[in-house]
Amino acid sequence: MKNNDAKLILEIQGLKKYFTNNGIINKAVNDVSFSVHEGEIVGLIGESGSGKTTVGRSLLRLYDDFNGFVTLDGQVISGKRISRRKSKFLRKNIQMIFQDPHASLNGQKNIYTTLKEPLVVNGIIKDKVNDIFKDWQEIKTNFFYTFKHKYKTLKLKNLTTINKLAAEFFQEWKQRFAFWKIDPKLSFEDNFNSFYGYLESKQNVESQIVDDLYKNTDELMNYYFQKQNDYRTSNIDFDESDLLEAKEKYYKAQKLQKISPARYEALNQRKVLKNEYIQLKKAIKEERIANTNTFNNFITEFKKDAIIYRNAKWISVDLEIYAHNIKNQLLSLKLNKVSKELKTQLPHLKYEEVRAVITSLQEYSKQFYSQHLLNISYTPQIKSNILDCISKNFFFDASSFIELNDENHIKNQEQISQLYSKMSELVKTPNNVDEFITHEEFENAKQAYQDAVAMNQKMIDEYVVEHKKRLEVLEQQISEQKLIYNSLKDIQSECNSACDQAFATFIQYINKHLHNLKTSNEQKTHVKEVQKLIKLYESKYKGKKATLKSFEFEARYLNKDIKAIKVLLGIQSDKLVENKVWKVIKHLATYPYSWLKIANLLTKTTIYKSLESVGLLKQFAFRYPHEFSGGQRQRIVIARALITQPKVIVADEPIASLDISIQAQVVNLLKDLCEQKNIGMIFIAHDLSMIEYIADRVQIMHYGKIVESGDTAKVYQRPLHPYTINLFKAIPKISNANEKFENISFELDYFKGQQYPNVPEIFEVEKDHYIYGTKAQYDEWVK
Repeated sequence: MKNNDAKLILEIQGLKKYFTNNGIINKAVNDVSFSVHEGEIVGLIGESGSGKTTVGRSLLRLYDDFNGFVTLDGQVISGKRISRRKSKFLRKNIQMIFQDPHASLNGQKNIYTTLKEPLVVNGIIKDKVNDIFKDWQEIKTNFFYTFKHKYKTLKLKNLTTINKLAAEFFQEWKQRFAFWKIDPKLSFEDNFNSFYGYLESKQNVESQIVDDLYKNTDELMNYYFQKQNDYRTSNIDFDESDLLEAKEKYYKAQKLQKISPARYEALNQRKVLKNEYIQLKKAIKEERIANTNTFNNFITEFKKDAIIYRNAKWISVDLEIYAHNIKNQLLSLKLNKVSKELKTQLPHLKYEEVRAVITSLQEYSKQFYSQHLLNISYTPQIKSNILDCISKNFFFDASSFIELNDENHIKNQEQISQLYSKMSELVKTPNNVDEFITHEEFENAKQAYQDAVAMNQKMIDEYVVEHKKRLEVLEQQISEQKLIYNSLKDIQSECNSACDQAFATFIQYINKHLHNLKTSNEQKTHVKEVQKLIKLYESKYKGKKATLKSFEFEARYLNKDIKAIKVLLGIQSDKLVENKVWKVIKHLATYPYSWLKIANLLTKTTIYKSLESVGLLKQFAFRYPHEFSGGQRQRIVIARALITQPKVIVADEPIASLDISIQAQVVNLLKDLCEQKNIGMIFIAHDLSMIEYIADRVQIMHYGKIVESGDTAKVYQRPLHPYTINLFKAIPKISNANEKFENISFELDYFKGQQYPNVPEIFEVEKDHYIYGTKAQYDEWVK
């Protein structure tokens, strides 16, 4: 993906994850920042222990207590605590593909159950079914005959396809079996294949039939959603606008018999305002949560910084470095204290405004350090001197932010108050009896509605008559095809019996040959070979028969799916229920059954489509993980990640445990899926050549820091950072295949140049190519 205009989907700023062990803090991820756009793949490279996986796990909140800011599709998902709604949003829209596919799957659950779990946990199927049931009754009624026609058309298509494929096949084999007999001139294998070919060919025919049936079933289901869209966009077969307008006027007239027009309008306006009021309160609550989380992030960060400087102080052997660390330790504690005070003073600032406060505080602390603390030299009383200096001189001016906080609070209160006042005023709207509509006006509205209903019913009757004629033609064609189908089933039974008889004859023929060998005192080895052949042929024949039996089970599952689709389309019965009372009774009585049937149908089709999207067959859904190869298991893990339709996928070394040929397949699959489904991906790997192939941008990580980043082509063409150069040296080349691998030493000399008093920062080498180091290092590296 080289589209710079693509939507920003994931933004990471200042991500930090520290692990504490016996008071010692390890900076696993230290101030990492990058972004991911839709359809873009960002590669994370680094040796083991560089913090790549920790970044991925933090994004999924497998580690809750990380610092920094993460926004997913504009929503803040970082912080010590997030709301249940945001947690659900996060779990659905960020998925992870782990390194070991076998460890990612539960061996006691089949693939169907494994893929169903995220659909249930995230409420995806529940949301889909609830959306269907919003207007399910209306759609079933409006498109009853249309659905009937489509169903019968596909039923006819299924029968025609089956008959066409089966007719030639069974007629041919019926003739073959009529003249079949053992030919002594042929070998055992040729005699066996002369009838075994029937089972082989039958399997191919049945596979094609099942595939066609699945396609037609999918087409029938998709037809419902097509008509659902037509109904919701008023794109229906006849114009109902006049009916809807008359209906609306009639219902309004019913209410205007008891309330005045002014009060009627006021109550409608109040409903709109009440919804706005509820949404405003929710938005303010979300802002408060984001405010608290953001402040807590920095409070924790400053506290951990103080601990890090304290530990560094204890192991310092140079008094100047000791002084530097104790200054930063005490200053970090002061920043921690000030942040707590600001959190109390500024509860109404928005997310970006809180970040602006802390940025201003950090800038002030840098200035304070250079102006007041830099020149304090080491003495035995250095701690008290620093504390005294901070106490007397550290005064962060937050007055502008306090004003902004008060403005936000007043603005929020005014909006709430205005909406509440408007609702209160609307409730007080007088209900003048004199303004009620007359009985004559109501009767006119009622008559207009009845006329519109009659006109609409006339159009429907004409439409129904036309469709019934089409349905009768289809029924006639279906009946003809059923007769052919039943006759072919009889021929199939004859062929099956003939094949079984041929196999029995063949086994008798070999047994007779075996008996002759035994009586003629042939060598035992020859006798054993024939005995093995008999067992082999019996096993092969029974195995193929068992495989063919699986098609019968698949046909049963298909029939269940078709019954569920008929429930979805509302065409279980041949007649449309028009009596309103019976329609309501039927709906209430069948609602739980219908809901369950449709939910199961949607679950099954979603799982099947997910498997097909990663190149696996539907039939694999009912197998267990141990029945698959490593590459297939990884495809299943990818299918599970994709099934929730996420916006971002974190692929944590997804090809590390696969052989080289399977690696290429999985990488190509991931790349294609990102482009087709517009998914952003963070691809973590050690294989630099694979990152060069798949990634649009690359981030080189070392000891928790991104040391070099940018466009993949630019970084690979001109690596500048010493660590990046060493990484690239470690790539084996085909031209050096006869040479021993070079022992690359990942030296840490560049760290020495970044020690106090030198301060490293990010420099732009060229457009979309960045490097991390001090100014002196940058100048040296880019020479």
